[in-house]
Amino acid sequence: MEALVKELGLFGLSEKESCVYLASLELGPAPVQDISHKAKVNRATTYVMIESLMGRGLMSSFVRGKKRFYASESPERLRSVLRLQRRELEEKEEELEKIYPRLSGLYNAEGAKPQIRYLEGAEGINTVRELVRKIPGDIFQFTPFSSENTADELKEGLDDFVRDVIAQNVPYRALLAVEDMTMEGIPTIPNLEVRLIPRALFPTNGDITVRGNTICLYSYKSAILAIVITSQEIADAMRSMFDLAWKAAEAYPSRKS
Repeated sequence: MEALVKELGLFGLSEKESCVYLASLELGPAPVQDISHKAKVNRATTYVMIESLMGRGLMSSFVRGKKRFYASESPERLRSVLRLQRRELEEKEEELEKIYPRLSGLYNAEGAKPQIRYLEGAEGINTVRELVRKIPGDIFQFTPFSSENTADELKEGLDDFVRDVIAQNVPYRALLAVEDMTMEGIPTIPNLEVRLIPRALFPTNGDITVRGNTICLYSYKSAILAIVITSQEIADAMRSMFDLAWKAAEAYPSRKS
């Protein structure tokens, strides 16, 4: 029974609501004192829990003779509750998308000092990818590339990120430090312009991505971590450095999708 109480918590029921619901489900139509005894919840609280469950459509009541009985609805009703929660979540996501630009504008207000965030692990990398998705503008990237050696924990969420970038239809330039100076294995992405540089001459185990007023620095060798700097001045400086490196790499293999 304790396991069921915990599972019902996933549907938004409190522990006492779950106990009352399960007790009623097992008893069938019963007066409140029987449900209270079975659920091991005091009578006054049981009334409150029943009212809450009735509000969710999980219990109902009726009068028989001079006595009021309460009964749980079929467990099938939980499917309806789940569908309702799913619709509510979708509506909240739609509302978030509407207000996100304004929230992002407030969050990225720089003031006197740049904003710096430090995130660790694959989850942190995915958080940064989500941030980069939302920032408007071109994307500039300097990164070591290997189609075979990407850690499994970094692959999760990468395909979704790439799909989103493609859908945004924005210019994307990348300097890739590679062992083999050929385009074999380099993915073809719409609007992506790639220039290869020899990793032997430019050894790196990190990644730099610049978009809008944000610089994302990634490290993968000793630990998976990311540093996010929000500053228009620093982003502009990094963009200028990238343009300089891009021009210097003209002699190396390049491809524009």
